[in-house]
Amino acid sequence: MLGETDLETLLESLHPVVRDGDYVYALWPHGKALEGDVEAAVREAEGLTVVLRREEADRLGLAYDFVAAWITLQIHSALEAVGLTAAVSAALTHAGISCNVLAGFHHDHLLVPVAEVGRAMDVLQLLSRGIVLRTERPEDRDEILELTARAFSVSPVTGQPVEGTPMEVGLLKSLFECDEYIPELSIVAEIGGDIVGHAISTRGWIGDLELVALGPIGVVPTLQRRGIGSALMRESAARATAAGEPGIALLGSPLYYPRFGYVPATSLGVQPPQAAWGEHFQLLPLPAWPDGVRGTFRYAAPFDRV
Repeated sequence: MLGETDLETLLESLHPVVRDGDYVYALWPHGKALEGDVEAAVREAEGLTVVLRREEADRLGLAYDFVAAWITLQIHSALEAVGLTAAVSAALTHAGISCNVLAGFHHDHLLVPVAEVGRAMDVLQLLSRGIVLRTERPEDRDEILELTARAFSVSPVTGQPVEGTPMEVGLLKSLFECDEYIPELSIVAEIGGDIVGHAISTRGWIGDLELVALGPIGVVPTLQRRGIGSALMRESAARATAAGEPGIALLGSPLYYPRFGYVPATSLGVQPPQAAWGEHFQLLPLPAWPDGVRGTFRYAAPFDRV
């Protein structure tokens, strides 16, 4: 059976699967006969590198540093196929996930840091739908603002068409330029090189405690309810966690955002900037969330002008 060579078909049919167990790279002792359950091996001028389960490396007394999860792309890719490795590597790179690729006759195999396997699977599943998440660049901004105008052309509050330019466009312009802007937490979703979604998080405070505020989040109307907004939500939380942020605040539906772990801010002792917001003002406590937080949340300066 010939392997697939068409890149679009390859990406649509990735079907990533995680193997059981943890895997490591180790240098095989020079002159020693190969033994044990070695999963892969590469011979170089400097020596023989082996990939094997972590417990097998421990049994054989082999030293290692990198502990990985093993993901197999179930699509049967041809060895001469062009672009698959680049597309997968680029998508994982945009997510800040390192990746080592092993090409077999039938499948490609990815070894990613074991702690990142969940995020890596999310990235690959998005990629199979043609979606890539990456950090916003300054040259993206005109496209993002146009997207935002389309996304908020119908008010999320009233459900009615908005007259003129939605206020979220002006807010976003100001957030890009304010001191509270956090570049790595401004994330775009792309399909085929076109920006189809965007989420921004900016600095906020509860007293002296710094955390972040999520929003606005926009997705082009024709692609809403396709998981792009959810992907941006999860990526924002993952990046904030990796950066050591204690929590994320947002204003939105109390029927929708709890699925991402958000709870009413008041349940954590935090008051909204406006009391009328009630349970619509929510917080996602991250691993760095401290005990005993009390106070009123304060947004970045541009929100005060909305």
